[in-house]
Amino acid sequence: MKRFIGLFIVLLFIGCSKEFETEVKIIEEEALLSSCVDYSTANEDELMTYWNLFVEDVKCSRGGPDYGEINKIVNINFVVPTAEEFASGVSPDHAGYSTFFGYCNSDVVNIGVIKDYWEDYTKIQKLWLMYHEFGHDVYKFEHSTLPTDIMYPSVSRGDITMNDFIRAKEKLLKRDFVGIKYITCPN
Repeated sequence: MKRFIGLFIVLLFIGCSKEFETEVKIIEEEALLSSCVDYSTANEDELMTYWNLFVEDVKCSRGGPDYGEINKIVNINFVVPTAEEFASGVSPDHAGYSTFFGYCNSDVVNIGVIKDYWEDYTKIQKLWLMYHEFGHDVYKFEHSTLPTDIMYPSVSRGDITMNDFIRAKEKLLKRDFVGIKYITCPN
C-alpha cells in the first residue's frame, strides 16, 4: 500500500510540474443585423403590436404593400381553452393558428394564440410565431420543411438569436425559401 501511495505522489508531482497550456477560445458575439423596424417595441400583452411591426416591416423591407390598408379586419386574440376543451381533445395542439376566414379572405387577418404556450416563449420565439401566422394569413404560405424557415410547422428553439429571426424573416418577406407552397382556397 505504501508503494502505491508513493507512486501516486510521484505521478501527481510529475503531472503537476508540467506546464499546461490552456487554450482560450474567444467567441465573438455576432453584430446585430440591421432591420428597418425596432422589434423591441412589440408588447407581449398586446398582439396588435406584432401586426403593426409586420405591416411596417413589409413596407420598409420590401417597399410595400401596406397590409394595414389592405386588411380591413384584423382579429388577433389570445385563446384560453377551457378545462373541458383540453379534456375532450378539441383544443388546438399548437401555439397559434390562422383560420380559413383569414387566409382565404384578403381583407381579413384572423389569428388565435394559445395563451399558455405564449407565456413560455422567449421574445424572439413570440416574434417567430407571429410572423409564421402572418405568413399563413397574409401570404397564404403552407409550411416549410426546413427548421430555419419561419414557416416551419413548430416554433423555433429557445436559443435562437435575433439575427436568426432577421435572416428567416427576410426570406419570408422576399418569398425566398425552399419548397414554397401556397394554401389553396376555393375560387
